[in-house]
Amino acid sequence: MSTSVSNDIDTKPDEKTVGSSAIESYDPTLSNPHSEGSWLQRAKAEILFLCTTKEGLIGRYDYVWLLTPDIPPFNRKYKDRVQPFYGINDRIPLLLTILLGVQHSLAMMGGIVVPPIILVGASGVNLDTETVGYLVSTALILSGVFSLFQIVRFKIFNTGFWIGTGMMCVVGEAFSVIPIAQTYFAQQYASGYCEIGEDGRRLPCPDAYGRLIGTISVVMCFQIAISLVKPRVLMKMCPNLVVGMVMVCIGSGLVASGAKSWAGGSGPCMNRPESGFFQLCPNIAAPQPRLWGSPSFIGLGFSVYITILIVELFGAPLIRNCSVACGLLVGAVIAAATGFVDSAPINRAPSVTFMWTHTFKLGIDGSLVLPLIACCITTSISCLGDIMATAEVSGIDVETEGNPDLDVRIQGGLTADALWSVLAGLATSTPTVCFAQNNGVIALSGCASRRAGYAACFILFLAGVCSKFGAAITVLPPSVIGGMTTFLFTSVIVSGLRILSTVRWNRRNRFIATAALTLGFSDLIVPNWIIFLIPETESKALNSFYDGLNLIISTGYVIVAFVGCSLNAILPDEKSGSAGAGYKKELPLTESLTKAD
Repeated sequence: MSTSVSNDIDTKPDEKTVGSSAIESYDPTLSNPHSEGSWLQRAKAEILFLCTTKEGLIGRYDYVWLLTPDIPPFNRKYKDRVQPFYGINDRIPLLLTILLGVQHSLAMMGGIVVPPIILVGASGVNLDTETVGYLVSTALILSGVFSLFQIVRFKIFNTGFWIGTGMMCVVGEAFSVIPIAQTYFAQQYASGYCEIGEDGRRLPCPDAYGRLIGTISVVMCFQIAISLVKPRVLMKMCPNLVVGMVMVCIGSGLVASGAKSWAGGSGPCMNRPESGFFQLCPNIAAPQPRLWGSPSFIGLGFSVYITILIVELFGAPLIRNCSVACGLLVGAVIAAATGFVDSAPINRAPSVTFMWTHTFKLGIDGSLVLPLIACCITTSISCLGDIMATAEVSGIDVETEGNPDLDVRIQGGLTADALWSVLAGLATSTPTVCFAQNNGVIALSGCASRRAGYAACFILFLAGVCSKFGAAITVLPPSVIGGMTTFLFTSVIVSGLRILSTVRWNRRNRFIATAALTLGFSDLIVPNWIIFLIPETESKALNSFYDGLNLIISTGYVIVAFVGCSLNAILPDEKSGSAGAGYKKELPLTESLTKAD
């Protein structure tokens, strides 16, 4: 497919904001003195400017502010001050580019490493530590590469369609596929396709993971078709009410998994058997094993949680949006110092790795198709909201209805997100989605420049290629990972609640929410309450259909999405001008996102 690079419109900073700021800087939008000559000559001149001149290297940015803790009296100088704004195409100093690149990459890191650990770890298909480390590295590499193309954006040759947003819009692995995958894997072990050992341990089942990512690559082609639908139509089909409920259900289901890991693990040791390999958590062969729920495990998880709180309360602007990564780092240090970490897998890991050093036998499972289609729709709507939120904090007009610049950015972002999800499966990983937590970094730093995004992509790529980093993540005890994931998954619930707060709570919407959440919450609290209605049969075709039906009714957010969208299409809107107590105008999705993927 032929492509041509986009010509984006520069976003000018507000001169008054710059002038009243504690951060003095050169005007990043002054005409580039190296604007003539060939592409190679301009690139060479720009590199020399950034590396050999004071303006290009450090500028006049107040880096002390960036590193000042939010603790009196240190923060007195910067109280009630605002930083200058850098638009998406603005030139920024090299040092600032690197610092903000580190900040963006650390803000993403926690969310990127979680899905592979859950899906192929002990609570998934239980692959060996080396393979889990490889998949963590692959997730980081793909996030760096796909984010780069999302930031650059290309116009599809001879069409009006784009690939990418052309903004500081980054991607990582989607949480929404985790509940579907967990239910699917449990189904495969229960059916005998994947084997369970005599001690109750799930034996490694790489073929089940191969069938998952193979089916994802096929079904995500449907998401590409969705991305070409006008944003207003998508939001009408799946409004804030449905998106909010779906996010609440996704987060609620995942918090249970995180809390189990926080207490010691989500494997057979959770039942505290009196003997056997899982008498202690995560197992008796692990360093410093303990009973599930041991104070040592709870304390390790709390070290992550408390660190996140401290960084958010008192941290400098540079690290405040990296609180989850800081919490993971502190928990890892404490775990290593107290003997809970086995360094052997880190020593065995090669210094450098890349994608496809481990491969899986790809397949297609029909039972996954319907649940993944529902995942496509909800992911697209969530991604749409994230892109709009990024556009808003990047200084792009989101208020004017029918703004063509915003529309093509949304279309390009949705298409890129879908395309990367297809390619991710072929690269042995799970689907990707736009990350919203980086919007906080943009808002705090006042820098929407894509140059900071390029630096973040490069850092993520290096972290993935360095396989010892991925290995170091996999050897952490479940309680440390659980402390981080529980916080991340709860932030998904909070994002859903924030979206629901924008809904006009009239009788119609309350009824839709009640009807959808009745089944969704029942599924979350009692997962097998309706499973026995599915009949047994010897027909392979019917079994495949029933397996798909089983997956749908066992995944709470899929039911909520189906019932919510159906009732939203069927029930007429209320035309009364008042909704009683609590009435408010429904806000656009762009104002309804906080930290979440």
